[in-house]
Amino acid sequence: MACGSAKESSYVVAMRGLCSLFLVAMIAAGCASPAPKAVPEPTVVLPPPSPRPPPKIAPSPRLSPKPPPVKEEPPAPPPLLSSQVGGEEEAKLRQQAEVRIQGAESTAGRIDERRLATDQQEIFLTIRSFLSKAREALAIKDFSRAFTLADKARILAEELLTTLR
Repeated sequence: MACGSAKESSYVVAMRGLCSLFLVAMIAAGCASPAPKAVPEPTVVLPPPSPRPPPKIAPSPRLSPKPPPVKEEPPAPPPLLSSQVGGEEEAKLRQQAEVRIQGAESTAGRIDERRLATDQQEIFLTIRSFLSKAREALAIKDFSRAFTLADKARILAEELLTTLR
């Protein structure tokens, strides 16, 4: 810098201060808004209440014996929502689910876990979780859920494989 650097730096400091002051003033002015005009509330005129007839008093019952307490049985658990399929159809669905799960496991098996970054390791754990839950769904004959979980695991595994190439 040349000899005028002290003057220049004080000039820069002064300009920064002015700019800051200007910005604060503009922000404050932009946030201010005129007070909303008061709108008179409409008045509602209600008709006078109509006279009510006196309440009827029921005759008091003579000492009647109380009925014995009724034992309430707990409600039955709600039925599971699953589609009822025949033996052949169930075997076919089970086999299709097995194929999907094995395909997803095969794809996930091609992933080298040692090459995964931290976020990729989390995705890999998600794939394993989906496969585990797909097996659980298959065990309780929830074929639709097993299909969905196996498909999600396969898609994630394929995407993870493409990022590693």
